[in-house]
Amino acid sequence: MKLKAKLKIIIIITIAILFAYLIMIAFIPSFTTSNNNETNLDNVDNLKLSNSSSKIHIINNSGWVDFRNDENCTGSGTYSDPYIIQDLEIDAGGSGNGILIENSNVYFKIKNCSIYNAGWGSDAGIRLLNVSNSQLIGNDCASNYLGIDLSNSCYNNTITGNTVNNNGGGIHLCISDNNTIAGNTVNNNLWSGIYLLGSNYTIISENTIKDNNFYGIHLLGGHNNFINSRNTLNNNKMHGIWINGSFNNTISGNTMNNNNWSGICLIDSIYNSISGNIANRNNECGIVLFESSNYNTISGNTATNNEYGIFLYDSSYNTISENNLIENDKCIIEVNCLENVIQNNDCTIKSSMAYFPIILIICMPLIGVSIFIIYQNHKRFRKPQEDLEFL
Repeated sequence: MKLKAKLKIIIIITIAILFAYLIMIAFIPSFTTSNNNETNLDNVDNLKLSNSSSKIHIINNSGWVDFRNDENCTGSGTYSDPYIIQDLEIDAGGSGNGILIENSNVYFKIKNCSIYNAGWGSDAGIRLLNVSNSQLIGNDCASNYLGIDLSNSCYNNTITGNTVNNNGGGIHLCISDNNTIAGNTVNNNLWSGIYLLGSNYTIISENTIKDNNFYGIHLLGGHNNFINSRNTLNNNKMHGIWINGSFNNTISGNTMNNNNWSGICLIDSIYNSISGNIANRNNECGIVLFESSNYNTISGNTATNNEYGIFLYDSSYNTISENNLIENDKCIIEVNCLENVIQNNDCTIKSSMAYFPIILIICMPLIGVSIFIIYQNHKRFRKPQEDLEFL
């Protein structure tokens, strides 16, 4: 009976210690979980093209007429019957552009082409110079200096459904307005995924922009651009979105996770609206305003598990409201700022009790094994005459 009583005491103490340990773990604030898995689609070859072609260079509207008369494309250049270049594979041979269109305002489409090996210096897989009314649809531009480039006053062009991976730069717009960049995949480029220089009234939406070595989206010196509607900017080596020297832009509804620096960074930028974005698990900040980024509105964003939820440095007269800033090391930090309005933000730290079911699932087998071992040892060492008494 003494052995039986001792075993009961040992079992009770063991269970009590395990549950005490379980409860102690549950209340440690630093106990968090995250999911950093990303799917890399860069090696997926989803274009099967039928025709090889030499490089294409079209100058002026009259160049399209000659190009069509040589049976290199279809269409007549109108809205209802655009010129169409499609299903070509173009190796630029290490120099020059794959497709270069200059000084054109007729309607045309470039569809389902694969363009690669454009020269490293200033060349692109597809380059448009002073071009309007084009559609670039479903092309694969890889291993070029630039994947797609629109420069010198390109207006009213649409870039959609293209794969622009493994270039020097992904999609570049320079001094070009009223363009749309939507539904593209822009991954693993040496510099930024999408770069706008001095370009305005651009819509950037529903793009996947990952694993670029600089920024996911870089906007320099632009205004009235709309970076919105479900862009995904994850795992970029610097910032998800970098806005520099720009004003009156709208950044809304984007997801920017696991970037090396921040989800969104504004520097010397004013009167911008940042709303409804998700910026989680970035190494530094969810959202940062830096060096005279004044009169901006940051509202309704979610920024969790960053070092800083929102960081403001030398930036004043901003409104920071209704943001969900959970489980950051620091919630909102201001340095050298004046008269920012900060109100109704959620800066609470979630209780680790949220993870109690997971901890319980892990620990219960350990408790069961401990009880089983104690029971087996008890059976092994008790006296034979005591067996009937235990049964």
